[in-house]
Amino acid sequence: MTEKTDSGGAGDAAAAAAAAAAAAKPSVLLAADDLMFPSRIREAVRPLGYTLSVAASEEALREKAAVDSPAVILVNLNTRRIDPFALIRALKTDPTTSAVPLLAFAGHVETAKHDAARAAGADMVAANSSVSLHLPKLLDRLLAGDRQQGADVIEIEE
Repeated sequence: MTEKTDSGGAGDAAAAAAAAAAAAKPSVLLAADDLMFPSRIREAVRPLGYTLSVAASEEALREKAAVDSPAVILVNLNTRRIDPFALIRALKTDPTTSAVPLLAFAGHVETAKHDAARAAGADMVAANSSVSLHLPKLLDRLLAGDRQQGADVIEIEE
C-alpha cells in the first residue's frame, strides 16, 4: 500500500493563512470615482494595517459595506457618479452601516458641501488637504469617537 502525500498542502495552508490574515485586517471603504484620492488614501492607511476598498457607485459601496464590514467609511463629496449626500443619509439610516464612523471630505472652500454632509449625518467632515496630510490622525480621532466638525475644529498637531 502506498501512502499519497499532498505536495501542495503546505502551499494551500500558507495561502489560506495569508487570506485569513488579509480578511482580519480592518478595512476602510471609500466612495470615490477619481484616481487621485484612492491612491493617496491607500498609501496612508496601508502602514496602519488597513485595507482599502473603493466604490464608484452607491450600489457597489453598499454591497462592499455588507461584505467587508468596514471600520470606517470615507466619502469624497466631489464624486460625480454618486449623490454623496443621499449616500451619507442612506448609510446612516441603514442598520448595517449606521454605526460605522463616516468621514466626508471636500475642498476647504466648499463650505456648502461640508454643511450638507453634516446635515446628511456625516460623523466628521474635513478638507481634502487634511485628509491628504493627516488621515492617520483623523482616523484615530474618528475611531475614538471624536465627532468634532469643521476645519476650525479639526486642527492637527504636527
